[in-house]
Amino acid sequence: MTQPGRLAPAMILLVLVTSCVVSAVTYFLATRAPSLGPLAIIIGAALASAAITGVLAILAAARLWHRLSDVAGLADGRNGAEEGRADQTLIDSDMAQAIIEGSLDAFVQTDERCVILGWSPQAEALMGWTRAEAVGRSMDELVFSESQRAVHRQWVDRFLSEAAASPVGGRYETPLLHKDGREFFAEVSLTALHRGERYIINAFVRDITAKRAAEELLLQAQKMESVEQLTGGIAHDFNNVLTVITGTIEILTDGVKHDPALASIARMIGDAADRASQLTANLLAFARKQPLRPRETDVNALVEEVVQLLAPTLGRQIQIETALSDQVWPALVDGSQLSSALVNLAINARDAMPDGGRLLFRTGNLTRGEHDADMGGLGAGAYVVIEVIDTGAGIPPAIRDRIFEPFFSTKQFGVGTGLGLSMVFGFAKQSGGSVAVESEEGKGACFRILLPKADTETADTEPLDAPVAPPEADVELRGGTQTILCVEDDDVVRAHVVGRLESLGYTVIAAAGAAQALELVKSGVAFDLLFTDIVMPGAMNGRQLAEEVAKLRRPLRVLYTSGHTFDAFGSSERLGEGVLLLAKPYRKAELARMLRLCLDRAIDHMGDPIPLTGSAMCGDPCE
Repeated sequence: MTQPGRLAPAMILLVLVTSCVVSAVTYFLATRAPSLGPLAIIIGAALASAAITGVLAILAAARLWHRLSDVAGLADGRNGAEEGRADQTLIDSDMAQAIIEGSLDAFVQTDERCVILGWSPQAEALMGWTRAEAVGRSMDELVFSESQRAVHRQWVDRFLSEAAASPVGGRYETPLLHKDGREFFAEVSLTALHRGERYIINAFVRDITAKRAAEELLLQAQKMESVEQLTGGIAHDFNNVLTVITGTIEILTDGVKHDPALASIARMIGDAADRASQLTANLLAFARKQPLRPRETDVNALVEEVVQLLAPTLGRQIQIETALSDQVWPALVDGSQLSSALVNLAINARDAMPDGGRLLFRTGNLTRGEHDADMGGLGAGAYVVIEVIDTGAGIPPAIRDRIFEPFFSTKQFGVGTGLGLSMVFGFAKQSGGSVAVESEEGKGACFRILLPKADTETADTEPLDAPVAPPEADVELRGGTQTILCVEDDDVVRAHVVGRLESLGYTVIAAAGAAQALELVKSGVAFDLLFTDIVMPGAMNGRQLAEEVAKLRRPLRVLYTSGHTFDAFGSSERLGEGVLLLAKPYRKAELARMLRLCLDRAIDHMGDPIPLTGSAMCGDPCE
């Protein structure tokens, strides 16, 4: 069919052709029939008019046809577009449904009143309600506890008001209820769709209970780490003060021994200082900064010894029982510190059973794989398990996470220090193990200590109390005439220690830090023993100082002292066999004995044998 743009020229040509035909007919009539001349003209004019009218009619009809064709074409186009949009909407709907059903998160759709409109299969699995049970019900009443409904409603109202101003999504965490009544934590991500004057809310819900538990464990670990650092620092400073106090008390006691009244006062001060020393020792145990001498230990034998000790202490109302495995492995642990930990747990159990009860000690083995569930940061390996189980009042869930904190106690004011369980916690961690508790209120508690299994081929089997106590004759203070290089950063402590050493007959060279001591050694100062604090300000600690001095003069005898941390001995925080340590605070008798032990034995700072033919540093014979 002729296109609209070509229609006018065609019609003009048709008019010209018709005009020619009419002119020819008129000419024929006029020449062949003269009598019809006027009539021929009239007939020609009529034919021309008819032809033109016809052409115009054809033109009008053609124009009408094209107009109708355009309308029909537009209708066809519109129908095609609508069909295309319907197909695309169907495709989009199918894709959205596939995304929702394939999502790992639950999908819930509600109106602005929180009435449920949509409920995915994942929502059924997460919250227990089927789609038929959920749709049409209020989200608030279905999955929120009564205490959380008002909070959720306020959050949604605030979200919708913000969505009206700026159509952005929102996210929050909240506890939800499963159909069976159990509570779990969920992360809810919301978007709002405006539909007229109302909103449709789409929500994706994810279970984050395990994530929240892991975060809480991490926060607890970080908190305990901070408290450990704090308590370790306090114990260090306090032990420096106690070193001076206990030393001067000895001098005062000796000076007033002929005055009973003053001697009694001096003894009371000394007893108070001893109690303070025990408190700092417990703080250091919690902070994992106490010196440990791990040995291969028969835990069954040790538990039996502890039970014999506890029987008269706990009283007849407490029935003590044991369930010791005859297959239990030896543990690599400091036996004396383990005994103290078990005694602390037993005393704690006794206090939880004021009317009497049953106390059970149980031993066993545990092998952990790399992918086993986390147990307080315990790695894979073989562990010895010691359980202390009581039938007491149990531990309320609200305080269960705090029982290992130092100074936390549920006892009345003035009863206990709140350091017993914290000491057990620190000891277990420092030993390479862990401690855990299981308890239900009213059903007692089970404390489980895990300790690394001893490697029987490499474990040290020397007595637990090494170095061996000196003979009875050595109980009397015995000094010497050797020269001691004393390194202590605290001015008051250094002055006190220098006085103590000189009172024992030694010549003392004092240094206020590692750098000064090293300069003295490089200058050629002669000495027989390096007596140094471990933790000192500056770039060099006591252990590093000894290593630098040993490069200049060998062999080297060293006696370490510290009131704080044993990190300087390596990441294991354990003392080597060749290391002698005098823990602060110490009394004059302990100082004298350790000095003689270090000077008289044939072991250098690395634990290697050295000759006893002369002085370590200047060639003079040792006394």
